[in-house]
Amino acid sequence: MPVEFLTDVQAAAYSRFTEPPSLTELERCFFLDDTDKALVSKRRGDYNRLGFIILSR
Repeated sequence: MPVEFLTDVQAAAYSRFTEPPSLTELERCFFLDDTDKALVSKRRGDYNRLGFIILSR
């Protein structure tokens, strides 16, 4: 049974930018900082590290 959890406004804006992203927001999505690199380095294999960083964004 589907559950409606988004308001109409949220549903209309889903998967769209409501305003252009800032440079800081874009950098956070596409670049790893030292904290990110430390977390990723704890994963076992290349696939684990790649999957972890993609899903953590």
